[in-house]
Amino acid sequence: MTEVPATPAAPSAGGARAPAGRSEWLPTALVFAVLVAGVVVAVAVTPNFLTVDNIRAILRNASIVGIVAVAMTPITLSGNFISLGTQQSAMAGCVVFVALVGSGWAPVFAIAVVLAALIAVGVAQGVVVAAGLNPVITTLAAGAIIFGVVADATNGGIVRVGAHPVSWGNSTIAGVPLEVLIFALFTVAVGLFMTRSVAGRRMTLAGSNKETAEVSGISFRAVTVGAFVIFSIGLAIAGVLTGAGFGQATIQSLGTLTIDALAAILVGGTAIVGGYGSPWRSAGGAVLIAVIANVMVLNDFSTGGRLAVQGAVVVVVVILLEILRRRGEVR
Repeated sequence: MTEVPATPAAPSAGGARAPAGRSEWLPTALVFAVLVAGVVVAVAVTPNFLTVDNIRAILRNASIVGIVAVAMTPITLSGNFISLGTQQSAMAGCVVFVALVGSGWAPVFAIAVVLAALIAVGVAQGVVVAAGLNPVITTLAAGAIIFGVVADATNGGIVRVGAHPVSWGNSTIAGVPLEVLIFALFTVAVGLFMTRSVAGRRMTLAGSNKETAEVSGISFRAVTVGAFVIFSIGLAIAGVLTGAGFGQATIQSLGTLTIDALAAILVGGTAIVGGYGSPWRSAGGAVLIAVIANVMVLNDFSTGGRLAVQGAVVVVVVILLEILRRRGEVR
């Protein structure tokens, strides 16, 4: 088996490379610092922010977006940008799960169908992207097709589980919501896969330097398809958890998922062009976005105001990380 070299640090504008240790921890420290600053501001302006119920709500809100952001990170790291069909795919998984459970299927079999269907769709997109088509256009087109098929199948109506509610839909373990635990476990699994496995390192190397990866014998097609499979698993988990929690689904379910997941990835410091970033930081970005949204909801911000502030935070963090990259401090 071909040995895969460690992912090289991205060169700065002057050609210098970031010190190995600093390049790894500095972006994480920046995300953590922004998160701490956000919490401090939240406590100052919102007296009931630190209640147990509110913290639980923040983590629950971060979980679905976080799972999808973590799952999308391998796509971005591998140099395939992002998926603009995120909401549509997760929504389709949610609708299919609810419909099957509502018709009497056991949840475990419904989950298997959703997982298989979304992986098949993901593999198809990965093959097309690996063949040379633009990943943004490919995923946008796939999302449009999925939305149209689901809208036609449901007539745009609400699909419900009816007399077959999912008992674990809103369950907790030791007081921790199920989706939060799954978010944590999924983040650990993807994080370890990207950093400790040969396949994960190949994905990062392909995004960092495609020519070097090809010379090393790495198949860009295998890397791309693998990244889309991981992404599809995350979408399936998000769709199932949403359907199980609400007991119903429509074509409007998870409406802001695409932009929220992208914001989490960018705030987490993953480069949109690939090669450097981390699932761990994407998870942190999702929590930060959830904290900001929670504070604004508690303080009666309008929808427009919430989106403006969220966008401003993304821009600030991305600019700071880009400055550090140009100085050769991070990769």
